[in-house]
Order: sequence, then structure tokens, then C-alpha cells
Amino acid sequence: MSAAAARSPQGRDAPHSFLDCLRHFLTPQVWKQAHAALAGYAAIRSTAQPLLFVLLLMTWCAGDSLGERFETARAFYVASYQRQRRPGKTPEGFQKALARVPAPALRRVAAAVRGRLQQVLARRLVVDGFIPLGCDGTRLNCPRTPELEQRLRANPQPHDPPTIFVSAFVHLSLGVLWSWRLGGPRASEQDHLLRLLATLPRLALIVADAGHVG
Repeated sequence: MSAAAARSPQGRDAPHSFLDCLRHFLTPQVWKQAHAALAGYAAIRSTAQPLLFVLLLMTWCAGDSLGERFETARAFYVASYQRQRRPGKTPEGFQKALARVPAPALRRVAAAVRGRLQQVLARRLVVDGFIPLGCDGTRLNCPRTPELEQRLRANPQPHDPPTIFVSAFVHLSLGVLWSWRLGGPRASEQDHLLRLLATLPRLALIVADAGHVG
């Protein structure tokens, strides 16, 4: 591969490893915005980066349980950032620490990552003058834990599992997940779409099925 072919559209060397790819999108500027969103949470700011990094890594880790995925993600983070703070030692401690991160801070991080996506993929996002984004929603069955049984049951029948409704925008030509929203079993696709409009870039062209008409 030539040196020119190994460079990104911005002129920088293209990432070659999984860790390089993560750092390519989770730049210091992204973390700076995350820390700014936690300005009023001094006890959380120092642990925000390891918490969010491990949470992201867990989406790629294989494992039969949350604990197994956490152990794999934690080991990867510790090996990659040996001088940084640790993201906790147990899945239970990790979940408790993550629960203290306010939702607005998580949304701020997501917005920063979307901004980075627009920078990296700028030349490929626009298709014939628009950014085509497909939107759809679906219901997903959840584990039958007592709390989820209580919070996420749409019908009183005991045989129905608890469900959660998720709507998402995906770039149609790149397959890149853009934004999403979670809701209870009775959530509305139309309501989710309206709430997600603020996350869309300029020139967005929404492609959706008849369930979103209204």
C-alpha cells in the first residue's frame, strides 16, 4: 500500500488497529466536551473516560454474560491505558459508577461523536445533495428480572416478556448508526422521530416506512 493510499481524507495517517480506530473517533476534543458536560459532577469527571470507554468496548466483546463482557473490555482498556485510572474491578461496581453519570452528559458525548463522524466521513455522507438517513423502530424482548417485569410489561399476561422499544437513524449508504432513542413497550415511533430530529445534520433526507406518517 502506498503512503498516499494509507492516508485519510483529512491527510492524516489512517488507523490500522482497533485501538487506533477508537482513538480516531474518540479524540481529545470529544473527551473535552464530555468533561465539560460533567462540570458540576467533580466526583465523576475523573472516571468518566474509563467508564465510557469500557461501556463502548462492551458492545464489541463476546461473552455469555454482562460480567464476561465487562472483564474482557476492562482488560483491553487497562492494557491500552496503563497509566490511567481503572474503570472499576467488578461488574456491579462498574454499573453503580455508570449510573451516577447523568444522561445529559451521555447525550453530550454522543453529539460530540456525531460531530466527529461528520468530519471523518464528510466526503461520503452526502449522496446527490442529501444525507440519506433511514429511521425505523422495533420492540426487543428483555430479561425477565423483577424490575424489568414491573417497568417494561405492556400487557398484564404473565407469559409476555418485558419489552423495550428502540428507534434509530442509520446512514443508508454507509450503514453508520447516527442516533437512537429508547422507550417503554408503549412508545410511539412518531414521537421518537420527532425527538431525534435535533440530532440530524443539515441536508438530512429522512427515509421511513408508513408507521411514521402523521
